[in-house]
Amino acid sequence: MTVRDTSKATKLSRQAVDSIFMRLRQIMFDHGLVKFDFSNVDEPHPARFVFNPKHRGVPERHHDLYAAELVHRVLTAQNLRSFEELSASNPAHVKKAIRLHKIRQNGMRRFAVIEQQTLKPGETEPKRIPFDPLDFEESSTLLINEHRLDRHTAFFRYLWGLLLRYPL
Repeated sequence: MTVRDTSKATKLSRQAVDSIFMRLRQIMFDHGLVKFDFSNVDEPHPARFVFNPKHRGVPERHHDLYAAELVHRVLTAQNLRSFEELSASNPAHVKKAIRLHKIRQNGMRRFAVIEQQTLKPGETEPKRIPFDPLDFEESSTLLINEHRLDRHTAFFRYLWGLLLRYPL
């Protein structure tokens, strides 16, 4: 959403929303997936292809923050998926795994639910098999991976995780 749309939806002033967005960009720049070094003045700025000659109204001092946001949006859209580990000994976790196991989107399973069995003597790696709600070991770990996550949801899940670690 734009600053204007967010301001209307939240009933905050445009200045307050703009300030919050800039602080979020700074958190991504400082603590994000990628560390940036834009100090080499001999090389063109990496986000030069995004900004037109007037830089779309972005002040020069904020180019690095906008570039960091762009890179994080691309990375999360391409690579971030939801992943969760649940205990098969917990009835609430098993119930959640069964519910997620049934969800389909466009005829395909939305979540991959895998049973990772405990390491047995003589094995070097735990055995992973597809989750069967009627036949699983209570000592197992249930691995849940969400396949289809739209790019906006992926970015905001990532951003929410950053905010939990580094509050505004």
